Amino acid sequence: MIRISKMIKFLFFPLFAYALWEIYQASKVGSLFIKWHTHIALYIYLWIVTIALLFLVNKIIYLKQYTNIQTSATTFWGILLLVEMYLVKFGNMDTYMEKIEYGYVSRYGSNHEDYYRTHKPNEVFYISRPEFNHIRHCNSLGFSDIEWPIQKRKNEKRILVLGDSFTEGVGAPFDSNCVSILRQLFAASDTNVSFMNAANAGDDPCVNFVCYRDLLRKYKPDIIVQTLSSNDMHTDLVTKGGLERFKPNGKVQFEKGPWWEPIYALSHVSRLFFNAVGYNELLIKMPFSVEDKAQLDAKAIALFDTYSKLAQQENALLMVLLQPDQTAVYNKTFEYSLDTIVKHISKFDNVKVASLLPFYLNFFADKQDSITHYYWIQDGHHNAKGYTLMAKSMKYSLDSLTSSIAEELSRRK
Repeated sequence: MIRISKMIKFLFFPLFAYALWEIYQASKVGSLFIKWHTHIALYIYLWIVTIALLFLVNKIIYLKQYTNIQTSATTFWGILLLVEMYLVKFGNMDTYMEKIEYGYVSRYGSNHEDYYRTHKPNEVFYISRPEFNHIRHCNSLGFSDIEWPIQKRKNEKRILVLGDSFTEGVGAPFDSNCVSILRQLFAASDTNVSFMNAANAGDDPCVNFVCYRDLLRKYKPDIIVQTLSSNDMHTDLVTKGGLERFKPNGKVQFEKGPWWEPIYALSHVSRLFFNAVGYNELLIKMPFSVEDKAQLDAKAIALFDTYSKLAQQENALLMVLLQPDQTAVYNKTFEYSLDTIVKHISKFDNVKVASLLPFYLNFFADKQDSITHYYWIQDGHHNAKGYTLMAKSMKYSLDSLTSSIAEELSRRK
């Protein structure tokens, strides 16, 4: 008892100063303040609180086994501390953002989320991961692509590409992302085709639409290529919401996370429990219930209803490409069934839907090359080799609809 009391007195001032520093960091960067030492400190604070509570209880109600209870409490928190240290050290139960050494990021935190999610105009930045580091130069609108002239050339067919990090090209140099390769592929056969890559890492079809509506319509694209993936549904729309997240005051408001998210964020040990009862790193219980999936599908359908109407007003063809990730290629099916959404949006005259997955499966069926050679092992994005495959699959889809695209554009013009 005496040793424990002395230890607490010795640690009090350093831990108090540390707590103030962590609170300050949290006010500045949100959940990114959580580091390896934060996880460890949590159990030290919990141990001190437990000992303090035992001390108060013993003052009110004499505990015959007070010393033994103190020792048991110290042993309990000590064991959990050791387990936490092990999990943190070897990355067990890390979230995706923690695996790429970015830190814990709440999927429900919209305080630092910009309305359009663009970079600063003409910004130069790096996409840094443990496996790669690539530079990006933004255009005057803050998209990591070349500058786009507003005035179209004679006979120019302008294609606007919207999507997430795969479409932007995270994992490869700028000249090796899928849209840059598409430019090269089309330049060999049709110099009148131009591409605008307005995709951004972390985007989803809802924010893509808002960017098109408010920022990109003035470029008068003839075709809008919008990617849609399982990740858009079971990661983005489920945590951010649909179009209702965009408020009239220029702010965004995501779905509310569970009250216990701070516990999950601070403790890897707690993640063992939450994972055991069915929650994933997005704090969502999987698999989705029939009702939950129906609500998600409804959000996507409402989006594409609005999307197709605006595209039609702008005399543009909306082409939705179903984009597979590594899991879909391995399992030969999308992790989240997009069938309901596809069936609905396929009814619109100015919307065409194509899946890239069959192209991927056919490609690997004829190759001895491993799927893993086309993705970064830890990060999960395509490497340059993978983006060449993605570009070819997108070109195949575009070419397969060339005649119908021409007919649609001609009919509406």
